Amino acid sequence: MIKNIGLVLTAVLPVVILLKFVFDKDKIEKEPLGLLIKLFCLGFLSVIVSSLLSKLLPSFNINCYRSFIKIALIEEFAKWITIYLVSWKSKEFNYVYDAIVYSIFVSLGFACFENILYVLNYGITTSVFRGFLSVPCHAFYAVYMGYFLGKAKSSGSTKFKLLSILVPTLLHGVYDYLLLSESLLLYFIFVIYVVVLYNQAIKIINSISKNDHRLMN
Repeated sequence: MIKNIGLVLTAVLPVVILLKFVFDKDKIEKEPLGLLIKLFCLGFLSVIVSSLLSKLLPSFNINCYRSFIKIALIEEFAKWITIYLVSWKSKEFNYVYDAIVYSIFVSLGFACFENILYVLNYGITTSVFRGFLSVPCHAFYAVYMGYFLGKAKSSGSTKFKLLSILVPTLLHGVYDYLLLSESLLLYFIFVIYVVVLYNQAIKIINSISKNDHRLMN
């Protein structure tokens, strides 16, 4: 029992660190904690939605299909629809950075549930691996989701709505494709890819946080 509690804490810790980071970057107008808790909890439950949707798709032992469709598209759609339904018409959604906050809270709710399941099944080594890779990556896909949702809200453009789901799906798919490749060369590319993804996502967070502005719509 105590061991399991310790494993759960190691699974949750990186989520808490990332949530605090993105919340602290919201400089102009903090989002209501009630809304953020709701988004996080619904993100937690969106794992179930993702799992059900995945079961509807046929299973093919083809890395490209598994990575981009069976995993990435299904998971990112489950997160995207949660964010959209809860926040799109909310009066609280009045700054560009808000969309990034919403997206990350839902995505880290998803990552938290997933991480707990993996860690309880596979132990502390998995916790360390996922704490440095899988959990932050879910957050950083969400940066792009939120960035384009913010632009869609500001401009009213359907193009940005589409990008808000397509770009995270592409980023997520590439991550899984490289990781599942079983190729030393692609593993090397994977490391470079993750470093670039982290760097660019943090740059976007810092830039939008610093230059945030009220939405016109």
